[in-house]
Amino acid sequence: MPSYVSVSTAAYDGYAFEEIFPSLARCGVRQVEVAFIEGYVEAFTDDDLSVAYARELQAEMRRHDQECRYFSGHIDLGERNACQRLEARCRFAAELGARYVITNAASMASSDTFLAQADQLAAIARAHGIRILLENPGNRVANLIDNSSDLRPMIQRLASESFGINFDVGNLLSHCPDLDPLTDSLAAISDVDHFHIKSCSRVKDGIVFTSLGMGDIDEAPLVKELFSRSIPFSLELPFRLRRDADAQPWRLDFCVPMSEIEDKIKHSIEWVSDINQEI
Repeated sequence: MPSYVSVSTAAYDGYAFEEIFPSLARCGVRQVEVAFIEGYVEAFTDDDLSVAYARELQAEMRRHDQECRYFSGHIDLGERNACQRLEARCRFAAELGARYVITNAASMASSDTFLAQADQLAAIARAHGIRILLENPGNRVANLIDNSSDLRPMIQRLASESFGINFDVGNLLSHCPDLDPLTDSLAAISDVDHFHIKSCSRVKDGIVFTSLGMGDIDEAPLVKELFSRSIPFSLELPFRLRRDADAQPWRLDFCVPMSEIEDKIKHSIEWVSDINQEI
């Protein structure tokens, strides 16, 4: 894969990193997006995001000729303790070797707090050599960033190079069911620094996540455009995750078998590579 395409560790929810990195290596992955996303992966605390642990993970990645440029550590930046929580994530990401922390902006309910502390959040990111990439959520709770129309006004309002955008096409399916995800994602491209590509399918009780090319969204035109413009993106494939009829996330009680995860990642990588070869 081209160097600006990474694969998220969210695919391996329930497995230890000493199992995850070798598995990704078997799949041919060198660019890794390390994911500590509340609700997406097994429970952890901010105290787990220590400098020592980050260095341990970086050393393990190096053993497999891997690196991490993007770190997913989603929180609501409108929380009153968001500055403290973001600092833990920026410090951890920097020790991993990453230069970007992906997180949500804020729900509308906490938007005033986010905007009031945005300068402090930006200063924290700069101190660690990190850019904050704000992502559109998928939980159908009104947010400062719901879809492509919110991106440019938000970036202009923040007016700081410390903030950018990570756009998640899969989240649109659950968060904005009245929008066409492909159309909205293509409209977002000029305002986006990085994309998450994940394949989703509507089922009777909500949404499930599948290998790329097998969901309800035709991501191929978007991926082709990202390659053409050299816009980086990550394959975020949370196979253990589900969303209920109200778009709230929940996780299966069991881990997806490692062999199944690897097969689906390899399929997804091949799907992406085929698109790249068509350009």
